[in-house]
Amino acid sequence: MRLRYLGILFAVLLLLGLWTPSSTRAAPVLTVSAPEAVVLDGWTGSVLYAKAANTPRYPASTTKIMTALVVLRRHVAMSRVVTVSPYAASIPGSTAGLWTGEKLTLWDLLHGLLLPSGNDAAEALAEFITPSSATDFVNLMNLTASRLGLRHTRFLTPDGLDVPGQYTTARDLARLARIAMQVPAFASLVHAEWWTARPLNGPAQTWRNLNKLLWQSRAVDGVKTGTTAGAGACLVSSARKAGRWVIAVNLGSAPSTRFSDAMRLLNYGFRFASVSPSA
Repeated sequence: MRLRYLGILFAVLLLLGLWTPSSTRAAPVLTVSAPEAVVLDGWTGSVLYAKAANTPRYPASTTKIMTALVVLRRHVAMSRVVTVSPYAASIPGSTAGLWTGEKLTLWDLLHGLLLPSGNDAAEALAEFITPSSATDFVNLMNLTASRLGLRHTRFLTPDGLDVPGQYTTARDLARLARIAMQVPAFASLVHAEWWTARPLNGPAQTWRNLNKLLWQSRAVDGVKTGTTAGAGACLVSSARKAGRWVIAVNLGSAPSTRFSDAMRLLNYGFRFASVSPSA
């Protein structure tokens, strides 16, 4: 008789969707090709998924999250004009197409940093904030990292080019992105799909955000791509849906799987993330 009642109880729970045989006892399996990855609850900062999340790796252009945050924390008027130096215009790698002597507002230059991932924009910003020495700007980056508790991160450049001794981890990048996304100006910058910069002394130019997730899902609101030979294809992403906010990082993906890895991580995070306290 007892077994009969238990059978009836399990059948009722199964019909109500409150129980499934054995499978619900463990979290669903998440498979991503990236060798390092992490998912955070944006509201609480708790880790929802981790895969070698504390393994050091070259940061590539995810470094520019910190570059932008350092600039924004200086509380300089975004209308200030920056003149691009010959050195900044000559920096190799990804570029915003800046030219020597070009005059842009700080706000334009930040878009050039974060949308087309301009290494030239990174150097121009660093020179503007600490004109006495590029080392001073990097020191500000590392001081900020230390104060934010990013214990496995060390910056040596404002652009993220591969330099021995420069490193970060998926977990540290997720924590950094969570903090940066709470700065309204930063969140606005990385959410922009396009931006047209209008230099004071030259023709306008339009930049497209390299983060393809912005076109794949309306829930996505940032954050930053990064690619170098040493780092592989990396992505820091943020998305909000139904009151939930998720931050994901995948490092070392193949170029063909970087964005699909990120979407898997974000969708996984939405299953377990908390709802906004203000919702």
